[in-house]
Amino acid sequence: MKDPSLLSLRDVTQQAELFLKTHHPSRKLPIPIEEIVEIRLDIRIVLIRGLIRDFGVNAFINQKFDAIIIDEMMYSKQPERIRFTIAEEIGHLLLHKEWYSKYGPKGMGDYLGWQTKFDHKRFDYIERQAKTFASMVLIPQDRMVEKWKIFVSRNSISSPCSVYDLPDTFPQLAHEFRVSPDSLLVRLSFLKLVVIPDGFWQAVRKRR
Repeated sequence: MKDPSLLSLRDVTQQAELFLKTHHPSRKLPIPIEEIVEIRLDIRIVLIRGLIRDFGVNAFINQKFDAIIIDEMMYSKQPERIRFTIAEEIGHLLLHKEWYSKYGPKGMGDYLGWQTKFDHKRFDYIERQAKTFASMVLIPQDRMVEKWKIFVSRNSISSPCSVYDLPDTFPQLAHEFRVSPDSLLVRLSFLKLVVIPDGFWQAVRKRR
């Protein structure tokens, strides 16, 4: 069993690429993550009312790895966020299965107690790995670079560019991947195509 703290960015990248190569080699956009999960991986998507309210979590994959439990309200109201969440839970399956089987919550009733006893620093690290996996799967680098070149040409902006120079049409680019503009910004920043200065996200959160 490989400790999650020993996983490298290269490990996460390889798993994301293997996932796409195995389950969606055409890389046609948007990546059909729900179809892959339910049909190819035979993992059920189960909706539960009040999951966020009662457990403080929007989704999780069960310990048998045969179901992803999602807050019903979020599923109906935030489809782009749900796509990312589903991909993130598959990241846990592929990156952390053995570790999660041993140390994860035994079930819904155990979840709250497990959260209070868990090493939050380690949990944050595991979550970042799963989020990185999700970003790489839903926004493959080759397709992102391809779409970005078209986008900057049409809008006459430089590359890389400042986040403040992005035109109002930026959400349309995010829509091609069926992800939120925030998720796409994070990916573009990771690929060094958009420069996001310190304090930007804090300012965004304050405005919301």
